Formats: sequence, C-alpha cells, structure tokens
Amino acid sequence: MYILANNAAISPSDRAFNYGDGVFTTMHVVGRQVRLLDYHLRRVNHDAQALGIALNCVELATAINQFVAGHGSEQYVLKVHVCAGEGGRGYARDPKKPSLVRFSVHDYPVHYANVKQRGAKLICADTRLAIQPALAGIKHMNRLEQVLIKQEVINRDADDALVFDTNNHVIEASAGNVFFHNGVHWCTPELGGCGVNGVVRQYLLDAANKAEKPIEQGSYTIEDIASAHALVITNALMGVMPVTIIHLGDAGQLSFNGTDGQWLDSLLLKKYQEENANFT
Repeated sequence: MYILANNAAISPSDRAFNYGDGVFTTMHVVGRQVRLLDYHLRRVNHDAQALGIALNCVELATAINQFVAGHGSEQYVLKVHVCAGEGGRGYARDPKKPSLVRFSVHDYPVHYANVKQRGAKLICADTRLAIQPALAGIKHMNRLEQVLIKQEVINRDADDALVFDTNNHVIEASAGNVFFHNGVHWCTPELGGCGVNGVVRQYLLDAANKAEKPIEQGSYTIEDIASAHALVITNALMGVMPVTIIHLGDAGQLSFNGTDGQWLDSLLLKKYQEENANFT
C-alpha cells in the first residue's frame, strides 16, 4: 500500500481510472474528527479484502488522523480512495504494483439541514440495479448505475430516489440506505444481491441489537413501503434523513410522518456524543 500526496497526478495506467478497480469511503469531518471512523475503517478494509486489494488499516488510520489534524477545524467531506494500483492494458493486475490510497477534500452539502427540517421528497428510480452477489454491499468505484439514477433525481426535481433491483425489490436510495417502520419494528432491505452496506446502516443495525430492538433485514417491495408508518434514508453525510413524500408518477404519491424516525436519529446522535467525549 502506498499513500499518495494530495496533488499526485493520476497515471494513465491507474486501475481505478481504467476499470473502476478500487473501493472508497466518504467521511464527514467535524472539528478535526471523523465521525464513525471505526465503521469507515472496517468497511473499507472489508471491501478491499473482498476485491483482493492489499490494505494496511493501521497505517491508513494513522494517515487519516494526521491529515484531519492538519487540515483545519471546519466541517467538510473527506473521501478515501483505495485503488488496486497501476498496471498495463488489460484486466489482470500487476502483482508487483502496490495498492494506492488517495485523499480528496470536498465541501459539506449544507442543504441537508433544510431537507432534514422539511423532509426529503423522493422519486422511484426507473434505473434498476443489476444483481451481482460478488459485489453486493461493496462501495466499489463502478458507480454508473448511481450516475444514471442521480440524473433522474435532478431531472425530476427530487431530493433523492428509492432504488430497486431488476427483480423490483427495494434496495437503497441513490447514495444511501433505506429504513422503514412497518408499525411493529424497523426494517431495512437485505443486500445479498446488490447495494452498498453504508456505515450508518452498519452502526444502526449494531446499536439496535444492543438496545434489544433488532432491525429486520428482508426482501421488500413498493407495497411494503406503501404500508409503512415512517421512512428514512441514511448515509455518513446526511445522517438519518426523514422522508415525507415518494412521488409515484401517474399513480400519485406516498406520504409519511417526518418525525417518526427520531429513534434511529437518537441512536446515531448517541454515537456522535460518545465519539466527542473520547476525542482528545
């Protein structure tokens, strides 16, 4: 593993550039502290191993902490890209070339605060996710499906989209996971065939288990969403985002109470408070 300088040029033989051969994680930094850092490291390590990419998580954690400590106290987004290295033309990797790690800094999407206050408005994406169990759950660098979905979101003036697989099962949002309350307990789609296992999703599953209120993981359709009492979408930047409306096109719309996701929000807030207490 080799951690590149921030201004390092991307080689024409970079495997992430050529084939999307890599993984990444998107971090929310506040006050020189990465929220959910332990889950980010666990996720990127799992995903790299799943693709056979060498990664030293101890060195990576040290590099992230050093970068954040020297970057300033403002709120921002830090992306960590892990590439399978450089290689010649062709799909086979060069075993002599190390994996490459890059950091990139981006503005925090401040509009999330307004969306959270009023509740997100979703569409049902026409673009379906292909089923590929070997890549399911991994945040890999092949994101063309999400590019197409985001175009739909923009063209239809929505905040996000409910995304389905090719069997019409609910999977996720365009850049986050989905949770809904069915009147008995919270549920989230299983990710055995596609989708990204987000860090907030992983944390909420763990925290709910510890609270002895486990979240059900299963296979769901739009009919399950239509009968839900509450719906939220989650990721590392938006946290727990309430959904108030899903537009169904000619079929009308679904409406939800935007305040019923407060329990999940409180679980995540507790994690942030614990991190703040442990931060020195």
